[in-house]
Amino acid sequence: MSAQEEIKELERQIENLRTRAVMELKVKLAEARNNVVDLENKLAELTGNAAPAATSKPKRTRVRVTIKQIGEAIQGGATNYRTVAAKLGCSPASVAQKIKAEGKKAGIKSTGVKANFVLSVK
Repeated sequence: MSAQEEIKELERQIENLRTRAVMELKVKLAEARNNVVDLENKLAELTGNAAPAATSKPKRTRVRVTIKQIGEAIQGGATNYRTVAAKLGCSPASVAQKIKAEGKKAGIKSTGVKANFVLSVK
């Protein structure tokens, strides 16, 4: 592998790490907002006063993932929709939908059913 190829590979890895970090922060921010709303509602119940801010939970931010990110997660050891989703900070349904739509082109295969279900990449 030449120096130029190594540089390009490292740049690609840096970009993937940066993208993952941003997704993780978005998920953590959404969870923190939900926690604040829950605490405000509990406080309102205990005091009998209305919650000072919004009384409903904020919408969860939708995390978009690419088939490439899913493939990398599978190569990194994730073997089913839930573990891939946990690595990428999205929902298992999003992973399943993306694999159904684009998985064949990306070389993603699934074997087994239910408890024996396993994802792999060619």
